[in-house]
Amino acid sequence: MRFSLLQSRLGYKLSGKLARYVDEKESLELAIFSSILGAGIGLAISAFILIFHIISSTSRLLMQWLPVYVLLPVIGIPTAYAIVHSFSKDKRTGCGTHKVLEAYHIKSGFISIRDIVSKSMASSVTIGLGGSAGLEGPSLLLGGGLASWVADKLGMKPYIIRRLMLAGSAAGLSAVFKAPLTAILFALEIPYKRDIEKDLFIPALCSSIPAYMVASSILGWESIIEFKQQVVYPITPWSLAIPLVEGLASGLIAVVFIEIFIRIGSIAKRISKNQKGIVLPLLGGAILSIIWLVTPEAMGIGYDIVSRALSGAFTSIPYASLIILAKIIATSITLNFGGSGGLFIPSIVVGALLGNVLYLVIPRGLCDSYLLSVSGMAALMAASNKTLLASVAFVAETCGPQSIIPATISASISYMVSGMKSLYGDIQPPRKMAEEEKALEELYHIVAENTSARLFDVKVEEVMTKNPIYLTEDITVEEALRFTKNFNFRVYPVVDRGSRLIGYVRIEDLISISEYKRELDLSSVSLRVPTIATPDERFLDVVKRMCEKDIDHVYVVSSLDNAKLIGVISGIDAIRTILSLMEYRSDS
Repeated sequence: MRFSLLQSRLGYKLSGKLARYVDEKESLELAIFSSILGAGIGLAISAFILIFHIISSTSRLLMQWLPVYVLLPVIGIPTAYAIVHSFSKDKRTGCGTHKVLEAYHIKSGFISIRDIVSKSMASSVTIGLGGSAGLEGPSLLLGGGLASWVADKLGMKPYIIRRLMLAGSAAGLSAVFKAPLTAILFALEIPYKRDIEKDLFIPALCSSIPAYMVASSILGWESIIEFKQQVVYPITPWSLAIPLVEGLASGLIAVVFIEIFIRIGSIAKRISKNQKGIVLPLLGGAILSIIWLVTPEAMGIGYDIVSRALSGAFTSIPYASLIILAKIIATSITLNFGGSGGLFIPSIVVGALLGNVLYLVIPRGLCDSYLLSVSGMAALMAASNKTLLASVAFVAETCGPQSIIPATISASISYMVSGMKSLYGDIQPPRKMAEEEKALEELYHIVAENTSARLFDVKVEEVMTKNPIYLTEDITVEEALRFTKNFNFRVYPVVDRGSRLIGYVRIEDLISISEYKRELDLSSVSLRVPTIATPDERFLDVVKRMCEKDIDHVYVVSSLDNAKLIGVISGIDAIRTILSLMEYRSDS
């Protein structure tokens, strides 16, 4: 008996040591492989930037003739659209970051080599010929895609491919921005709105630094943003108070940016349904040409606009405000009407201009235009991309360390003010999900792209579990615990005497209540707020709500007025329903 016990304990210790050894060996191999990939990605990004410079230099030569340069977007957007539709496996254009997030959350990190090459080239054409977008989108896609493709060819496990894909994206960002710390933090933050992927720190670190070194050796070591002064500004009460106001304003502007981007995207989808082919990108190019005539500062990448804003060069509040609005609209048109690129840099440009506007509004001498523009950059990036740490690191690496304190203040405020809104929508979930919730989200995105109309017509009443098990508000906590022993559920709705839903509890909520309080009625306990639906709602709308709120139960009530509980939809029920009704297209 003692020998068997000793043997089992020894076996447990040995298996634990073996598991730790395997984990450490795998982490070391992943770090080494990430470093090699980072150097290769640095070369690829350098080639991409050189191609972009050739295209943009050609467009600058054409700008010597007025009638020609105005029409550049009319050429660029349809050309980019044609490249993607001719050579890419995934025919959707738009922001490269969306593609990276989709690959990470839904496709086990895999990105087709055809998508990598064609969409990177389409981005070069889009931005080089005047479209409003950033180079970070294609850089993320190129870096992450190459890492994913190499890892897949080497037969690596899916969870390793996912990590390497995001580490490769960090390397691409590090190379194009010459900001490795920003890239590392961006890779940790971008997968979720309110969470970080801490396991990616070492792979992202090992890939970002070699990529930065290689790309800077080829392209030069200077910062991507030019600014004339490196002055250490004194920290005063005003220099700390004003970023609070700027953070509030930035959060609101970020929400406006996100809403305009989403609404223009919806308009583009409606147009594309009615007008097939090249009509949508031609229309987008024409609109961009008009914007270029009115506010040329809104077009292109915008690095020069950021540099001018840092020095307070914009002296007219109405015109600077017009550029902000034009930049938001131009970016939304570019990426929703057939162009390709990134959203990171446009948010930086809008933030720098907002800082310049605030400098013109507040009394002179209270704060410097440089610090206001830098803080605005960090605030807009944090709010619209949901990357708080990366935004502060970006301005510190590109504009100098004296900006860290005001940038942190304004970025934190805007991050909170903007709530859960993000330019990346529901492809960027709030936080890491349980396996069931993650499976539901993946299925939802597959359904949105690959199913017939049948599932879109399904109503909640067809799917819900009728007459669910519930607790009443007048029973005690002790009685509730005894009642739940008869079932295998973790979550229970709570109703009043009229069977109206008033909340729900989890088993752990009841267990955590102190014994001397277990004689209290459930009505005296802090109930959780339920998410409700009505029988005539579309099932897919409810599934989308479950994904956005990161919940696994929706309670069905007879109507919103009387809230009588009649059914429930759980995460596993939703998954089974989708799987049973899905009808893939022949090419999916």
